[in-house]
Amino acid sequence: MNLSQALSRKGNNFDLVRLVAAILVVWCHAYLMQPNDPAIDPLGTALGFDGLGSLGVYAFFLMSGILVTASYDRQRSAPRFVALRVARLWPAVAGGSLFAIFVIGPLFTTLPLSEYFASHMTWMNLDNASTLAFKRGWVLPGVFEHNRFERDICAPLWTLPLEVRCYLIVLVAGVLGLLSSRRGVFLAVAMGLVAFAVRVRFAPFELSLRDFSQKAGGYSFWPELFFMGGMLLYSWRDRVHINGLAATAFLMIFLVFRDTAAAQPLFYVTFVYGVLWTGSTPALRRFVPRNDYSFGIYIYGFMMQQSVASVAPHLNHVEATLVAAPFILLCAAASWHFIERPVLTWCRARLAREVAHPVPAIGADSAAR
Repeated sequence: MNLSQALSRKGNNFDLVRLVAAILVVWCHAYLMQPNDPAIDPLGTALGFDGLGSLGVYAFFLMSGILVTASYDRQRSAPRFVALRVARLWPAVAGGSLFAIFVIGPLFTTLPLSEYFASHMTWMNLDNASTLAFKRGWVLPGVFEHNRFERDICAPLWTLPLEVRCYLIVLVAGVLGLLSSRRGVFLAVAMGLVAFAVRVRFAPFELSLRDFSQKAGGYSFWPELFFMGGMLLYSWRDRVHINGLAATAFLMIFLVFRDTAAAQPLFYVTFVYGVLWTGSTPALRRFVPRNDYSFGIYIYGFMMQQSVASVAPHLNHVEATLVAAPFILLCAAASWHFIERPVLTWCRARLAREVAHPVPAIGADSAAR
């Protein structure tokens, strides 16, 4: 099977990959949340550079690079692309912020509720634009002040602005007509790498190179590069052949060279191919979930784990995860069934009607006025 075949709607396990990635992020956080549990991520110890959580994030970005590029290539419309991207991210994040403000905050704040709801800090969390664009996390007054992750409501939010910036790369590349050829996608990725490497400061205006020694805690690489790798894979989708024998060969090569300087790059190559194999092999098709709870697990996992750590700091990471898991699943299911899927369904139906019945230019101008 090649990647092009796997991209067909019923020919892949991509929802399963996203679900596993979200679970890995939650499981990785479990090792960090409980203050009296000395256990550490075994994969991080074995590899020496990345752990379960970072691999989950890398998988998200890799799949997103493939699928978001495919989305623009299919739509060939900047407005439709933007509408779908907004529908995918913003409603779920808005729902999460409301849940944090009106459920988590009142339950766990050390302040009187009158002071909690009177605080400007409480209502700042409704600014989802800053969450999606500027890495501003959710902080509620008096909430989780004594946890190991002090006052942090949803740590994984830091990756969303990175995702949005990657969407902008695809959008600009699509508008410039670069996504219709391999050479164009290569140029788009080159542009993305420049944007990744250069820091722009506006007041005062200043250009500088990124400090490549700075990475997120527990990460040895950058998620954005996996997204751009996904863009390249999409452009070569007819030539990327995926099979279990090749995946096994990559794994064996990594194990042979795991104690050498080549271990880390070989691991990432093996990891990327392993994700592609997991996302395409028919052997796993029966495990593909009917509903996509992955984003909800990503959003609500951390706050539920923080809640358990606040009320039961004596639990170990396994016990805490077992307690948190039903609440994570319940919140993720509610997010999908009552927010994410209805918004996506409405948006796709609206866009389909606009494509099927285009409005004449004069009528569109009149409607705008």
